[in-house]
Amino acid sequence: MLTVTPTPHPSHPLSQMAENGFCVLDNFISPDTVLCLAAEISALNSDDKMQAARTGRLAATVNLKLRGDSIHWLDENQASLAQLTYFKEMESLRCQLNQQLYLGLHSLECHLALYPIGSAYPKHLDRFQLHDDSHLAQRQISCILYLNQDWLAEDGGYLRLHLNDDGVTMLNIAHLDIAPIAGRLIVFLSDSFYHEVLPTHRARMSLTAWFLNRQTH
Repeated sequence: MLTVTPTPHPSHPLSQMAENGFCVLDNFISPDTVLCLAAEISALNSDDKMQAARTGRLAATVNLKLRGDSIHWLDENQASLAQLTYFKEMESLRCQLNQQLYLGLHSLECHLALYPIGSAYPKHLDRFQLHDDSHLAQRQISCILYLNQDWLAEDGGYLRLHLNDDGVTMLNIAHLDIAPIAGRLIVFLSDSFYHEVLPTHRARMSLTAWFLNRQTH
């Protein structure tokens, strides 16, 4: 398993994004905030407020054999203190990505996610080709923040990021397997990187987000 060398916060490795289309950033957010977000997922799950994740265009289908996680969408206007801290950090990241890479990122959509023991998510792409809906806002950048304390290799649940499917990276490897450890943020181009969640042997928590471009008319 190939390990990755993260860059410490607050120095975002935008040079890696420009060169390879992805980056791994440890300690993106404070440990206290990570704990609070994880506690929110546990509380939502206990109150049956997590919903089965959907798949397909416009997220129209629930397929538990394909995708085993449950999610809860976030609304910045109704955010907790921990969520507001997260939104503030993500806004800073959005501005830096726009300033350095000229991506035209406009808005953010995000959800909390819980993968129960034994669940996974097969290889997929975050952005569909919407040839007939080019005026709609589309996902440009995927960001996954992990909330798992004391994660061990035997816990599984690694993110497998496929690198060379379409020749989108200069790295001479087929994929990276990235551990979902607390405070780690994965950032990658939504339309370029197929990825999957390997089977998890322990409940696995994350906060997944996408930066969107501006909708045109």
